[in-house]
Amino acid sequence: MSILESLPGYSGRNSPERESEVLLSLVASGLSSLSGWWGQVDRRRPYDDRLQLGLDRLAVACARQGLEAPVGVADLVCSWCAGRPMRDWPLVFDPDAQADGELLLIDGVPSEFCREWVRATRDLVADVHESALVNHVKDVARALGRPELYAHWRMLLTKKSVLSAPEMIRQRNRFLDVPSWAVWLDESYEPVPSEGTVDGWIAVCPTCRQWMSRDGGEGWVCPSWRCAGHRYGSIPSMRDAEGAYRLRGDLVGYIALPGQAELRLAEGLAARGARVVVSPGYDALDTVATWPGGFAIGVDVKDWRNPFLLARKIKKFPEWSGNHPYAYDKGFVAVPQDRTRGRQEYLRILRKHSTALQAQPHVQAITIEDLIQQCPDLGASGVVICGP
Repeated sequence: MSILESLPGYSGRNSPERESEVLLSLVASGLSSLSGWWGQVDRRRPYDDRLQLGLDRLAVACARQGLEAPVGVADLVCSWCAGRPMRDWPLVFDPDAQADGELLLIDGVPSEFCREWVRATRDLVADVHESALVNHVKDVARALGRPELYAHWRMLLTKKSVLSAPEMIRQRNRFLDVPSWAVWLDESYEPVPSEGTVDGWIAVCPTCRQWMSRDGGEGWVCPSWRCAGHRYGSIPSMRDAEGAYRLRGDLVGYIALPGQAELRLAEGLAARGARVVVSPGYDALDTVATWPGGFAIGVDVKDWRNPFLLARKIKKFPEWSGNHPYAYDKGFVAVPQDRTRGRQEYLRILRKHSTALQAQPHVQAITIEDLIQQCPDLGASGVVICGP
């Protein structure tokens, strides 16, 4: 152990675990960028530089253990990332990272494990577009004093991945007093391309509500990373593709898919009699639910496969109390129950590694399904609203 490592408060910067995390994040980020590559950017190096940086670090790690390193980026991607589980890489991880049997590429695309290890941005182009649009919607809603506009926009994108031509007209005309609303929809949806249809129809996944494609035979495949475990064999609902619009791809991954769990929670709490506000405080939390009598909960929904990485993403809850319109009595970080199925340590790992949860012990980590069951049930339906 070096002198630095023995000092109180040492961050672990030079530890094998930290070096392994850096290497994995570089490769994962490079793979995610490569998956969206549309052409040669640099003839000498037509791929993300992070792959080369990861390869360089991997070569050093292999040399230290007397292993044969990948020969170039192509070998790294095709042989290591697609065919070698993390346990066979010369890396060291905290056991709670649960990396051993994971692959970075599955069926030629970044795995969910890979996506969650990406740093800074999963897809630069998508990130720029999505961030700019989200921030614009928030800014206009704030300027107008209309927080419900932002919530309505997110709710629509979550519920509707495909809009028929008449539906698009109706949706564009929902807020005629806000000209920006129609522009936001034009930026959020695109005409369904011919290659996205089958015999004049577009197939929609019953699980994540995104469009599906043929698997080469008579079956259907969902491209969503959220449906990766059961992406084949689902029977889609069919929509007429003529004149239809579909949600733009970057907004699927950033808003629509994460929004499915948020919507399931909101509807579950409303079914027990709560008044549920979605995206309160311009998304400071995902949901605040209030029952007659005043009891209220604030919830941040997190749909992550890896609790070790999720722990680093959790932020401190807003301290809304008293007469604040979104005041709540208890706070929860809620994850879909299927994320914890067969993984009893999920919530323990989340609590152990989250500084935000440690700083706010009144905020509890729980599954969405358990949270709904623990809440009051008035035997009557409440309501899900977008606004104060």
